[in-house]
Amino acid sequence: TNIGIQIRKLYEPHLYPNARVLPLFEQIFGNHSNEVCSVGFEANPIHDNYLKEFENYCLKRNWRVKIFTSTAVSIIETNLTFYIEPGNEANNQWGASLERSRKKASITVPSIDIVSWFKRTVLDRKIPPGFTSSKVMMKSDIEGHDSTVLANFILNGIYCSIDLIYGEHFDKKFQKAISLLQQYSNSCKTKLIYMDDESYHNKRFSFIIHNSTN
Repeated sequence: TNIGIQIRKLYEPHLYPNARVLPLFEQIFGNHSNEVCSVGFEANPIHDNYLKEFENYCLKRNWRVKIFTSTAVSIIETNLTFYIEPGNEANNQWGASLERSRKKASITVPSIDIVSWFKRTVLDRKIPPGFTSSKVMMKSDIEGHDSTVLANFILNGIYCSIDLIYGEHFDKKFQKAISLLQQYSNSCKTKLIYMDDESYHNKRFSFIIHNSTN
């Protein structure tokens, strides 16, 4: 999730006019963004303090947001080597990745088994009374692991429970495989959208809570 900008676009779209992801949010959630639960994962510990501040701000606004800091998304729980970009703080180290790189510094971070987490937290969640249906949307930005994670979602029967997945690290071979999968399926309606929305990537708008007086 880097510094949480995509999450904040959901709840405060007025701060990010013309961001490419906004129509997707509207398509899936309509005008009910305040009712959406958002979960983010970020492996780079340089963002820990900012993300905790952002999460606290969201909770004070009654937005249900949970961000797992210093946590890499994978298909197993283990310790992984993560490559950071010291010196590229202006871009929030946006090139930090699980992909090996001699030009970057390496650190060790714990990973989460996202398949098990998704089953336990999303698929088995309790839907509040009065909600006849629910929507699930996912941003996949796990540089170096996107195809692996989504393939495991398919093999574990999770993929088709997601209404829309968007991201930038889907190669043409993977997109073609997904297209063939859905061509022979009458039930899987998941939309896979290639989108790289880096708009406002270095904007850190203040976390201001306006206290109302009655």
